[in-house]
Amino acid sequence: MRPSRRISTVDLVPVRASLTELQQRLGRAPPWAIDAVLGTLILVAGLLTTGGGDTDSDVVYRERDGLAVVLILAATLPYYVRRRAPLAVYLVTMTAVVVLMLRGYGEGALSLVLLLGAYTVGAWCPPRQVVAAAVATAVLLIILLAGDAPGFGAGELVASSAAFAFAMLIGWTMQTRRERIDAFDREQREAALRVAADERLRIAQELHDVVAHSLGLIAVQAGVGMKVVDSDRAEARRSFENISRTSRSSLAEIRQLLGVLRGADGTPAYEPAPGLADIPRLVQDVSGAGLPVDLDVDGDTTDVPAGVGLAAYRIVQEALTNSLRHAAAQRATVRLDSTSGRLQIEVTDDGRGANGRGTGGHGLVGMRERVAVYGGSLDVGPGPSGGFRVAADLRYETDPAA
Repeated sequence: MRPSRRISTVDLVPVRASLTELQQRLGRAPPWAIDAVLGTLILVAGLLTTGGGDTDSDVVYRERDGLAVVLILAATLPYYVRRRAPLAVYLVTMTAVVVLMLRGYGEGALSLVLLLGAYTVGAWCPPRQVVAAAVATAVLLIILLAGDAPGFGAGELVASSAAFAFAMLIGWTMQTRRERIDAFDREQREAALRVAADERLRIAQELHDVVAHSLGLIAVQAGVGMKVVDSDRAEARRSFENISRTSRSSLAEIRQLLGVLRGADGTPAYEPAPGLADIPRLVQDVSGAGLPVDLDVDGDTTDVPAGVGLAAYRIVQEALTNSLRHAAAQRATVRLDSTSGRLQIEVTDDGRGANGRGTGGHGLVGMRERVAVYGGSLDVGPGPSGGFRVAADLRYETDPAA
């Protein structure tokens, strides 16, 4: 006698993966294709299982003739369009099977097919139609019992009634579950829109703060220049040179300004607006929190406008926070590549990939909105070598005054 072999969780992994893949494929298939395949299987089953008399039972059925074939077709063909008109399909097929049985023909597998029709009614019809289908089912079953259909007695009446009620109940449960999921998806979309609007407002406020300071400097220097233009030409020249330089690189100087940011408790917190210069400190903080981070900077980032630097900092901050909290990553890498009028950002980790990370969270909404400000692009998803990857491309004018 062979010793029994214990089935481990590892042995079930391929089976679960195959079932998950099959479920995903069925989910991607169009409904009409699924109904076409199902309708064909039902038609074949109806024709193969509704033969003549049953020699293994006391019940003797009539031999199948032309009328029986017509009734079988009426009981099976409507399932090709079962989701377009669930109630009509169920009533037509149920009536056809009842007539088939009252005429003394064997129903074969058609009784099981009717359970699918009952489930479809429960899964896709409103409550009134489900109740109507249940009443019609009870009436037809009583007609079968009263008509002395071969092989159908009181026991079959009770069993059939319970089976149809159970099928409709399962269908109704699936319908309510689907409606809850749809309602949740709608709430998520509405929440995402609200978050996007709030994020746009916050970005606008941050940009307003830094730009307003640069314009304030220009206004002060212009005032000085106007006052000394006749008495001290050298000083006026310096003021106008400062105006020219500030106007051409106002965004690049934003990182040196103080922006009014909101603290977590809603009270104003006055902190320097972060930028590219603060990313090394951010990397160091995340590394100190338990996730080693490598920083790779290519190109000269000194000419990157501070507004772009602020957006880059927030994107890197959000990506590293997700890697630290949700990915169970062992290491992350931040790459910054600056060329003329373009800043490319890439944050990768070796964590769980997309597992455990939502794609509609507030952080992702914020990143998309920041990228949209500069007409850039954002790519979020599994990395080429596993883990997770966030790639952003921010574009900006290198000479705003030109």
